[in-house]
Amino acid sequence: MDFRLLQLLNAAAGNHAILDSLLLFFAEYGAFLFPAALLVLWFRRGDDKSADYRAVLLAAAAAGLGLLAAQVIGHLYFRPRPYSSHPGVVTLLLDPSPDPSFPSDHAVFAFAITTVLWLRARNWGLALLPAAVLLALSRVYCGTHYPSDVTGGALLGAAAAGLLWMLRRRLEPLLSVIVAVAARLHLARTGSAAH
Repeated sequence: MDFRLLQLLNAAAGNHAILDSLLLFFAEYGAFLFPAALLVLWFRRGDDKSADYRAVLLAAAAAGLGLLAAQVIGHLYFRPRPYSSHPGVVTLLLDPSPDPSFPSDHAVFAFAITTVLWLRARNWGLALLPAAVLLALSRVYCGTHYPSDVTGGALLGAAAAGLLWMLRRRLEPLLSVIVAVAARLHLARTGSAAH
């Protein structure tokens, strides 16, 4: 089933120049949308900057935790990339990677950030969800992951986000210190800009 889904998504790769270019670009650079969204959320003007800071901190921590868990899984279970397991069958549009195929780090990263923002700032999560799904699918289309790799990565990222969300009250003392420093810097910056 996993291989059949891979073949279905990867079948058009190499045959449609415009589609290849778009999905290849997104597979390589789409992950930058997520930290960019966090930066916009961090630096935007608003009445409740404390909530913005907390959302960004939790999202970044969830991404870090998810990627750490992905590294552990990759060391315990090395799944070869689909282009290695099925040479001549899978069309690879990206450079080969020595990393394990499962789970997809890109999916972990995207879905960890998206899930926290969904829980903390629903509109931001809704805006990023299509980008997270497209990033995951583009990695399969480009032949560098199986569908189960990106599904597993998405679930792992969401689980890391959910865990930190459940622990957010325990993390509050640390978050409060960071938020207080960020708020002082923000006030200093806006105060100096006003002069």
